[in-house]
Amino acid sequence: MTGQPLGPHRSWADVRGISFDLGGTLVRPEAEPTTGQVAQLLGISLAEARTLMEQKAKRCRISPADLAGELAAAFLRPDLVGRLTYVLERARQRAGQPDVYDDVRPALAALREQGLALFAMTNSLGSSLPEHTPAAFQDLTRVLYSAETGAVKPERAAFTAVENASGLRPKQLLHVGNSLRADVEGAAAAGFHAAWLNRARADVAVPPGTVCLRTLTDLPLLLSAGPAPVPIRNSEAH
Repeated sequence: MTGQPLGPHRSWADVRGISFDLGGTLVRPEAEPTTGQVAQLLGISLAEARTLMEQKAKRCRISPADLAGELAAAFLRPDLVGRLTYVLERARQRAGQPDVYDDVRPALAALREQGLALFAMTNSLGSSLPEHTPAAFQDLTRVLYSAETGAVKPERAAFTAVENASGLRPKQLLHVGNSLRADVEGAAAAGFHAAWLNRARADVAVPPGTVCLRTLTDLPLLLSAGPAPVPIRNSEAH
């Protein structure tokens, strides 16, 4: 995928707020994601575990111990309560002290200086919600967790939560994330502008007109004077 540097992205002239995905976008994910660890303990596939978590665990608050108990009971494995609780409690602790990428704080500070309202929106286990907003997110207006909104990306209601929190219309909002389905397609369906953060330099086809970022430090350039990447077209992907 290639692109020629241009000025600010013309279609983003009306953007007044930005929402970001967390895991893989602002926060470095664990080598083995929590849902993957749960899947291994329960003896199910990662896809099955994700579907299971999206049914309830990502839509409401719940303690690590209570979620562990529910999962163990559902699979008739009471012997797993302790190990599941350990995995889920560790995830909650990490959420309270997130390991953010090096480009996050300077990018957020620059965007804040440009007068943009900044949010994070994440599909989160209800057992992983931190007690307080982490200091690393001090430049964000608010972090919206699916366990609080009851909606997971790419559902329209997840993006509606950002609209309600910001008081902005969809065309005034930009969503940035590393998932083409949950972030880019979900945002586009909701009427948001969208940008795909391709930190891994993945060589994949993307929806026509998708803006592709390789680092968050490119983002302020798209919204102010200076060079910026152009939208990536499918014809440019191999």
